[in-house]
Amino acid sequence: MVGSRLKAGVGELDITGGLGAPLASPLSDQSAAAVRDELMAKVLVLADGETALAIVTLDLLALTNEDAERAVGAISQRAGIDPDAIMLVCSHTRGAPCTAPVVGQPEVHREYAAEVTGKLAHAVARAKDNLQDASLGVGCARLPHLIYNHRLVTRNMRTITEWMGVPRDEVLEPEGPIDPTFSVMVIRDGRGDPICLLWNFAADNRFDPGGEISAHLPGLVQKEVDERSGVHLPSLYLAGCGGNVSYVHGLERGAVASAVMAVQLETSCDPLIRLSFAREKMVLPIQDYSQFWSEPDVELKYPDALEAFAREAELLREEGAEGVEASVQAFGLGRFAIAALPGVPFVEFALDIKDGSPFATTLVAGNSGGYPGYVCTRKAFEHGGFETWAARSSKIGPGGGEFIAAQATALLNRLWSARTPSKRIR
Repeated sequence: MVGSRLKAGVGELDITGGLGAPLASPLSDQSAAAVRDELMAKVLVLADGETALAIVTLDLLALTNEDAERAVGAISQRAGIDPDAIMLVCSHTRGAPCTAPVVGQPEVHREYAAEVTGKLAHAVARAKDNLQDASLGVGCARLPHLIYNHRLVTRNMRTITEWMGVPRDEVLEPEGPIDPTFSVMVIRDGRGDPICLLWNFAADNRFDPGGEISAHLPGLVQKEVDERSGVHLPSLYLAGCGGNVSYVHGLERGAVASAVMAVQLETSCDPLIRLSFAREKMVLPIQDYSQFWSEPDVELKYPDALEAFAREAELLREEGAEGVEASVQAFGLGRFAIAALPGVPFVEFALDIKDGSPFATTLVAGNSGGYPGYVCTRKAFEHGGFETWAARSSKIGPGGGEFIAAQATALLNRLWSARTPSKRIR
């Protein structure tokens, strides 16, 4: 069905925390001694005359379930947007105050998290108040040279994460694939000029903060885009499924900005877009935390972390959870779609969702809503390694990731099948 005239509103909010705050860097006791670049919350509101969608990206490691739900509730009440039509996606930067559980840090900076989430409702409402005629399109490029699967299969250590260090003659091959597709959603105004870009790539925004507050790659790309375009052009980073994929350091800043600019120049946009949305809540299997089962694997691969992961098992026992509450979202944007998954999923799940999606192009975001940590494949659990070790930042047990991907694919197919006047799909 042909959509109504699309309208879009864009907003930005500086969420940089104060100096001295503990940073979200795992196994590293770092506090913010300086500000390298600002942390931002960025908002894109889309409306088709019947339905409004809000996408909010945040330069944070993640949000707890409680903080994410509080933020969505406040946004919904203030901006008049259905809570299931509000998508929060964090960038997984380690250069922000600790707003979600991190190995080696027992506490979350709750005051800062409450301050940030308390400001989002006003920013979204303001973006909605400033809706203007718009058009939307999605373009893609292939950038396999910028990323690599950082979980390495070895001769004698099963799978080890590359940053832990392993002799090259031990490495046989990467454990899994990459997704080389780099996607850019382009929003243009009534004159055809870009007013907002949203880029999505399946790699983790993992950089050592060095004691400084920093958004890292999203902030660097924003600066490059502004310099190259000659104006400030809000660029939202829709974090992809990069739980087992990293950037090739040294290439990413200029290459990503170049890709954003090149793709947006070649992307045609449609002003008639029908919007739809759906969400599925679920309870996922939780890892067995009754004992420190991963102790032999930790001792073999990263003995310096034994104490920290033993403490994580204790903290999980104190929580006493019997499952992991999570949700999956899907937005339909005419011929295009976004699927948003919880935690930091492995790239295999994004590839499966794209293969099963009926939409022309599907962007798959990770780190949406609350934070259960890494979302690993069954194969990864068999091989062990950092991402699979039970922790507050790795709660979901075997089979949980496959279930998430199946539910996301089902939501996308429901949205496609119900291409009637925009509404929530149940």
